[in-house]
Amino acid sequence: MLIILKQLCQFNFKYASIFNSLLKGFEINAKILKNCSSSSKLTRTQNEFGDEQLEADVLCEKIVVDELTKIKHVSHVASEETPEMVKISDKGDYIVTFDPLDGSSIISTNFTVGTIVGIWKSDETLLIGQKGKDQISALQLQLWPTTLNLDKVQEYTLFDTFNSDWEVSEENIRIKKQGKIFAPGNTRCLKDFVAYKELVDYWLLNGYTLRYSGGMAPDVCQIFIKEEGVFTAFGTDKYPAKLRYLYECAPLAFLVEKAGGKSTNENGICSGL
Repeated sequence: MLIILKQLCQFNFKYASIFNSLLKGFEINAKILKNCSSSSKLTRTQNEFGDEQLEADVLCEKIVVDELTKIKHVSHVASEETPEMVKISDKGDYIVTFDPLDGSSIISTNFTVGTIVGIWKSDETLLIGQKGKDQISALQLQLWPTTLNLDKVQEYTLFDTFNSDWEVSEENIRIKKQGKIFAPGNTRCLKDFVAYKELVDYWLLNGYTLRYSGGMAPDVCQIFIKEEGVFTAFGTDKYPAKLRYLYECAPLAFLVEKAGGKSTNENGICSGL
């Protein structure tokens, strides 16, 4: 399943080319993960954030970068696995940032995992000082025994990985103003974070439905599919939230707001972008 901002593909051939290259990379990754039972093996390395890397993380990152390098419209890429700007073209007009495999640690349990992508205009700042609202588009891909994409926000489903058979499965996703589904991330910090515990207790005592997988991408995808719900991820000094703004939070917040939902940050600002 995949989610994207569609009108850019219609009026900007360079963006359409980037989108098609990403789709190609996603299709290759879907085939690999579907047929690779050992995709949860550790590489014995860590990324810059201290997370242990899996073979699948590294391989999925490489495939996406390789596909983007072929088209020359992307000047730089950066991912959660390699969180630095890597130049791939002298003439590219765009920067692509991404988390190649969000939730990779739960692959072995057969839960869904995802890829999160942010697309930005390229300039000499290389995103220094940029805010989430400065993105020109974002994508979220869900990989389970099958695969997804959004714009308007729209949803596409890959029905046949070998024939690149993508079909529109939802024309216009709109998140309701109210809902009864909640996905509370990083609940280890509840003991030290009284306000967060009170919030979770409120949801539990007022008949909300708990739906939490352990991955941000599948939990936010659930909100798109159900068109309702809330995802939270608070942290403390002892138990910090392991989410990256550039590679995960900003792209997903961008899509949520485009679908009529809301996002916020630790300062309580109305928009997390």
